[in-house]
Formats: sequence, C-alpha cells, structure tokens
Amino acid sequence: MIRGQRISSPEHPAGSSRDAGPPDDRGSTPAGQATGHEIMGDGGSALTTARARLRRSLPLILGAIVLALILLINLLAGQEEDTRPLSPDNAAPAGARAVAEVLASEGVDVVRADSYDEAVAALEEGPATLFLNDAQQYLSAGQVGDLAALADRAVLAAPAGRQLTALDDDFAQVGAVPFDLSGDVPALSADCPDPDATAAGTLTATGTAYTGAVECFPVAVGDATGGLYTTSDDGSMAVLGAPSILSNEAVTEDGNAALALRALGSSPTLVWYEPTGADVVSTGEGIDPRTLLPPWVDPLLVWLLVCAVLAVLWRGRRVGPLASEPLPVVVRAAETAEGRARLYQDSRAVGHAAATLRAATLARLARRLRVDRSASAAEVIDAASRHSGRPRTELEQRLRYIPTTNHQLVLWAQDILDLEKEITPS
Repeated sequence: MIRGQRISSPEHPAGSSRDAGPPDDRGSTPAGQATGHEIMGDGGSALTTARARLRRSLPLILGAIVLALILLINLLAGQEEDTRPLSPDNAAPAGARAVAEVLASEGVDVVRADSYDEAVAALEEGPATLFLNDAQQYLSAGQVGDLAALADRAVLAAPAGRQLTALDDDFAQVGAVPFDLSGDVPALSADCPDPDATAAGTLTATGTAYTGAVECFPVAVGDATGGLYTTSDDGSMAVLGAPSILSNEAVTEDGNAALALRALGSSPTLVWYEPTGADVVSTGEGIDPRTLLPPWVDPLLVWLLVCAVLAVLWRGRRVGPLASEPLPVVVRAAETAEGRARLYQDSRAVGHAAATLRAATLARLARRLRVDRSASAAEVIDAASRHSGRPRTELEQRLRYIPTTNHQLVLWAQDILDLEKEITPS
C-alpha cells in the first residue's frame, strides 16, 4: 500500500487539463453537476411543507367529514316517528292510529291537515267531518268558528272556554272532572237522546265537562253538572271532553270505540287537524295571556294593589320643613369619631380603619417623643424603640400589623393603645 501518493487514472493523467483541480473550501462539485444531497434537499423541503399544510387543515377536514356523516345519517333516517298524542300516525298507546285505520278500512278518507290553510282547503273540497285536537290552544275563537262553519260536522277535542265563544251553538266549559283518590274511574251512562252516545252505552274516562243543548255522559263538577260528550240540537257540532277514549290503549274499553267511530265517521271525509305554533304566526292572531289565567286572578291583583297603597301610606314618612342652624356648628370630637367608626363598620372597611388608627398612633408617638412632624413611620418606630428599650422588630410588627376582621381590629387597637401608654419620653 502506498500512502501519501496521488494515483491518476491512465485515461486522465495527473497533469492533464481534464483534471478538475483541487476542490474549494466547501467541497463543491464542478459547475453543471448536482449532488444527490441537493436533489434530496429540495424534495424533503416540499414534503415538509405539504405535511405542515395538512396539519393546519386537519381540523377543517375532520369538521367536513363529521358534517357529511350527520347529513348522511339524516338522509338515511328518513321521516321521524310521530309521537304526538292522539295523532293518526302514532302507533304508541297514546296515539290514535287504531281509530284512523279502522275508519279508513270502512271507506272514510282520513285527511291529516298539517296547517290551518290545509284544513280550510280540505274542508272546502266537499262534505267532511272536522276533528280538531288543539291541546295547546293555538287557535283563536275566530279560527275555530270559521273551521266549524266550513265542516258538515265538527268534533272538538276538549276545547278551551275562549274557543267556544265564536260558535253558533251555546257551549260552555264547566271544569275538569275531579280524580278519585282510589284511582277507580266510574262507568258513566249516556243518559241522552244522541244516537252516537246511545250506541256507545257507557264510558269509563275522565276529562273536562261541558254544557250544551244535548249533554251525554253527565258528571258533577262541584255544584255544576256537565257532560263529557255534548252536541248541538242537530248534531252538527260536538264537544268531546274525554278525548283520551280515542287513544290506542283506551279505544277498546266499554263503548269508546263505538262513540269514536260513529262521531268521526259520519262523513265520507275526515279532516284530522292538530294545530301548531306556526298556525298562530301565519294567521297573525295570538293568544291573549289573560284568558289563560283563572278568573280569580284579576280580583287578586286589585287587592294586592290596594294592599301596596296602604303599606306605602303606613310606612311612608312625611318630610318636614328644613331646620336652619347658626354656623359654625360645634360637634364634640367623640361624636365625630364615633360617627366615622360606624361608617367604617357599616361599609366593612377594616383595612381603612386600621390605617387611620395606625396613622393617629404614629402621630401621637411622634409628638410625645418630640420627633419632627415630617418624619417617616420608620423614624418614629426607631425613636420609640430607643426610648422604650423594646426591640425595633417587635414594635414594627405590632404597628404594621394588618387586621382582616372586626374582631382582629378591636384586639389590635387595644394592643397599640397599650403600647402607646408604655412608651414615654425620657
């Protein structure tokens, strides 16, 4: 092996012009040639930039994926299940799908109206029976009256008292049927000439009693009496105070099915309408909140107003004329100090009161020890330490103590008062 000797290839002798010569200080290659490190460096930089952009946009990508999944689930889920009570599409125990299907099997066209306009349009097409289930009392009296006028027969499910005021027939709400503490609901007989109620025979249900021309299934509510099923003289208007008999779980009991099918199936078309809040907005008619309150609220408000006026007259104080006094007014120092202390106590200004006591104590000590009035607190403490023989640290801790409660303030005030009595000039 030969060391320290440069060996040239036969094709390119050491002294030929093809020799590139010694490399520069950076070890660079001849011009026009690129090294593998440079090529890899450019590719690595681009890859790093792409990864950084991907990390920055990762939350947006995940959010878009989640949104797409939610939309896909909603599209695949289809129509939501109807869970509203007494709805013709609700198969739950509280729904009324059984009654609707039986009526449909008997040839009655059950039309479900989703809005007030749809109900009006369905009633205008031809002979139809209206079943109005407005449990939340969205419709006004005028709306109920217009719908009842368009229908050949109208069955209202437990309407509010205000909704009955615009009807041509005289109906009135008596009140809710009281519940029996034992939980047993007695069977009620029809006791009326209405053919539908007579065919049903008996009902075992509770609800709201109404008065009208024909009162069926009478029940006592306090001192008054009303019927759970009340109709007009010609039977074109009916008020069903016990709409729960239409539910899937109760329709098979006693004469519930007979009354439900005969009351709702008298026409070839049945318009089943359940109002929503959108019906109130679309018609521009709202519900007066005062009509939802019990009748004793207005007298109670008047009585409360009278009581408030009497309380004002009883507790009010008459302001007399201003009293003039000669100035200046001389007030004893003790009264001023006591008044300021009460103000501090009422405002719970413990820190401010402590600062006032500390300043007064230092001022008295400075005067007693004949220290200049412009002296600082540290100079006063130094003078007090020299004249009393107490360590300066002890005096500083006692005078610079900061109480936080009224109890600590009282104890500290007594402490610095005793300290002030002990320190006397020589």
